[in-house]
Amino acid sequence: MTLHWRLPARRLAACCAVLAAGAALTSCAGGNSAGGSSASGNSADGTAGSRIKTAGIVQFALPPAGQGCTGARRLAGGGTRIGVTVSTRQSQVAAIANVCIDGKGPFPFVIDTGAQGSVLTAALARKLRLPGIGPPVLIGGAGCSAKAQLARIASWNVAGLTLRPQYVTELRIPLFGGRGQPDGLLGSDVWSRFGAMRLDFARGSLTVPGPEQPGPARKTTISQPSAAPVPAALLHGRPTIIVPMKVTSQPGSTAISVEIRFGTRSPLNFTPDTGASQSAVDPGVARRSALASAHARVRQGTVCTIGTFPEVKTGPWSAAGHPLHPQVAGVIGLERTTGTAGLLGADQMSRFGSVVFDYAGGRLILGAG
Repeated sequence: MTLHWRLPARRLAACCAVLAAGAALTSCAGGNSAGGSSASGNSADGTAGSRIKTAGIVQFALPPAGQGCTGARRLAGGGTRIGVTVSTRQSQVAAIANVCIDGKGPFPFVIDTGAQGSVLTAALARKLRLPGIGPPVLIGGAGCSAKAQLARIASWNVAGLTLRPQYVTELRIPLFGGRGQPDGLLGSDVWSRFGAMRLDFARGSLTVPGPEQPGPARKTTISQPSAAPVPAALLHGRPTIIVPMKVTSQPGSTAISVEIRFGTRSPLNFTPDTGASQSAVDPGVARRSALASAHARVRQGTVCTIGTFPEVKTGPWSAAGHPLHPQVAGVIGLERTTGTAGLLGADQMSRFGSVVFDYAGGRLILGAG
């Protein structure tokens, strides 16, 4: 999800500057599954006279509630591995883990590297009686904006991996918080405190290389990849693709971006977003890159709204000079509200089997063995 605050981070208690994955394409928060339909006429991407197929909202599998918040396994060398539930629906992909808060739960949360700050639904905040902090703040999502409230979690864990107390955002998110739906997002604010994180789509697991560290005391930016080796616990073989990743951290939020190129055109800043079940591009980017219509639409939710979005074909595209798998991507307003040209979603990253987010080293590794 992609979500940006309209106010300085310090005034927001340094929480959740961007819900990069869910805001853009929150299909990871499935409602009732709906079948596809067709319609004639002009498509949202300007294609006229074509028969347009519309795919309905999908519903992803949640971790079994009976598992509770257990199962974290310590690895040799100090790493920890937890289980996540990975599911694929209509070529969209989501990874979800159980979270317990103040001894209550479990509550399913999406693993959402696109979210600069972690989020829980307003309904869950009420259920847990988490007091709001300060006045509501305005956030910008993919093609929309909404008001959110800050809250503080004193004690929580994900699948038995203890997390530090922190500020989170409580927000009414369409298609979240109901029966069979996720209750929140675990963003890059959390995962960056471990220095790096491996998400294994093929094996249904998430690994961190060591203990969680305190968050940043001030704004820092990593613009170039480190020469230091990637933590050994996160690599099981030779990486398929290593992509330089810009990492901007400040108290309560971490934003990440990589350069993606369509054909031979100039590179564009994309958010690598495990919370986006489908990769996406801004309409202006789709036009300037001459991306062909897929003659299809997809109905999905964002952090602010539910809408029907056109789809385009990526054609040849690449990261760090290495080809990505051609696919269909959603088209939704991103540049104006979030400042990113697109989202590299879980659908693309899962094709590599695993991905490593090396926050400390400024690297995104697609296919980590």
